[in-house]
Amino acid sequence: MDIQLVFILLLVSLCIFLLVRKNIITKKFTDFLINNKGPEIDFIESGDLSVLECAKILNKKYRIGIVNAYIIVCSIKAS
Repeated sequence: MDIQLVFILLLVSLCIFLLVRKNIITKKFTDFLINNKGPEIDFIESGDLSVLECAKILNKKYRIGIVNAYIIVCSIKAS
């Protein structure tokens, strides 16, 4: 019984650690995309697409989450 409890606690702590790590990496990648605008995200500045469409394309391309993609699009369009 004690081994099962330890194993469950280990799995839960590992899941929490990996979730936090994923969020930190996603945040750093979001900051990187905002600071280093590359040619692959020039469609944002063109103005042909709406903010939501640009966010959906970024999310589909980089899989960073719709909220982070929206933050990137708004930051690039504002500057």
